[in-house]
Amino acid sequence: MGETAEHAVVIGASIGGLCAARVLSDFYARVTLCERDELPENPVNRAAVPQGRHVHMLMARGAQEFETHFPGLLQDMVANGVPILQNRPDCIHFGAAGHVLGTAHRLQSEFTAYVPSRPHLEWQLRKRVLALDNVDIIEAAVSEPRFETTRERVTGVQLESGAVLPADLVVDATGRGTRLPVWLQKWGYERPREDVVFVGISYASQRVRVPDGLLTEKVVVAGASRAQPRGIGMLFYEDGIWNITTFGVGKVPPPQTFAQMCGLADEILPAHVASALRQGTPVDEVAHHKFPASRWRRYDKLDRLPRGILPFGDAVVSFNPTFGQGMSMTSLQAGHLRRALTSPGADVAMQCVRATAKTTFPVWTMNAIGDLIMHRATGPTPWWYKPVGALFDQFLGAAESDPVLAEWFLRRFSLLDSLYMVPPPRLVGRAIRQNMRLWLAERRAAKRPVTFETMREPG
Repeated sequence: MGETAEHAVVIGASIGGLCAARVLSDFYARVTLCERDELPENPVNRAAVPQGRHVHMLMARGAQEFETHFPGLLQDMVANGVPILQNRPDCIHFGAAGHVLGTAHRLQSEFTAYVPSRPHLEWQLRKRVLALDNVDIIEAAVSEPRFETTRERVTGVQLESGAVLPADLVVDATGRGTRLPVWLQKWGYERPREDVVFVGISYASQRVRVPDGLLTEKVVVAGASRAQPRGIGMLFYEDGIWNITTFGVGKVPPPQTFAQMCGLADEILPAHVASALRQGTPVDEVAHHKFPASRWRRYDKLDRLPRGILPFGDAVVSFNPTFGQGMSMTSLQAGHLRRALTSPGADVAMQCVRATAKTTFPVWTMNAIGDLIMHRATGPTPWWYKPVGALFDQFLGAAESDPVLAEWFLRRFSLLDSLYMVPPPRLVGRAIRQNMRLWLAERRAAKRPVTFETMREPG
């Protein structure tokens, strides 16, 4: 890789930082993770991860990628009670942009997904990283990286305690609050351009114990739409408790109480799900959180980066969390990092951020179209977003009653097969034919016999 591989430092020991440390441990003699938060020994929420109390989805592609970096992870999660989404139609209820997809059949292709809570997945990753002989996790706050102007490279980190950790590579995995753009400017480099979609999301989440036998589903999702700016996600986690997250988009407030959550469920969820929720017992208090904007820092557009520093995870791109793709996209970045470190003579940082940009673009673009056209978000809106959004709305309408179209969407939404949400011509034709059949059926149902009275009706 053309770099000295003695010591690497990772700032931040959340999911992104843990993935980076795992990969680095195969290439560096020593890896140190610096985390300012106290790290629990058990799978519980951390104060430094306020979003951890809300619903998180691990996409099927993300599960595959995590297993690549952490062999045995999926088996251990299942042994600890993490539910599996099996190839059955009653495991999931999925609503997207106002459409309930026609999943009332057994999926034709193998589709295995896992449903760990965010704290449980992070705990599973952390204990595996801690077991690595050449990795240390220290509870220490980093003030800033150390930069040598003459060498134009980062040489370590300065801790708030005053201590200095020399390093051949520093990974910034500090999340959405990263200060790397400020540091770059301070060192005489250009700040990255930022692509921003102002989604204005507010969350309210409640853990609920639902009596056994009322629900066969493990995942229940009803996304926001043009007509309904509020949505709900229900995931059954490893502790036997349902986590219920309600949200509003475009600065629309979510329900504030459990009773109001049940009222929203009555509006947008199947009756048996809403009934089961009403029979549940709330656990803990309602947790609130806000996510004002999706943000992509375009490090890939910079002409240069200082050697010895690498942005990673949400420090590069933070996706609209209501799509549930963030953790899985971070797992893809870990693969990019591994390939960059394996490439002889590579500029690890530039190769990694450019590879990340290639996998980010299709997911970011479809999310932006959905948010800007259907979810009341604001931000730069290319002219072609609206017709693409309208066409995809038609596709989802056909997928409500066509299981082939529904399965294609679910697999792409789960980041399997391809990251591009572009239906092939045969499926576009199938969607058109399905919508035509539905339109004709509606016309036939609406026909009334022609009588003297109907002929006299105006219009």
